[in-house]
Amino acid sequence: MNPLQIAHIDVPATVIEVLPSMGLAWLRDAEMREWAVTKSTPGVEWAQLAPGSRVCLHVCSVDGKEFPCGCHT
Repeated sequence: MNPLQIAHIDVPATVIEVLPSMGLAWLRDAEMREWAVTKSTPGVEWAQLAPGSRVCLHVCSVDGKEFPCGCHT
């Protein structure tokens, strides 16, 4: 069995949509990838999220699959 390949990177992103009733926000990075964060994503401050605001998205990569694991403004 091969060990998991895990990496963490910080990705600057821009908020493109906030859906407070669903606890969901969509972000876009410089490579035009879209990411979703929820109210339960560590570091998300909903009062500061608005379309156009910039955040730093913490991305975890596990065996080549990337997902957001944290966020801060």
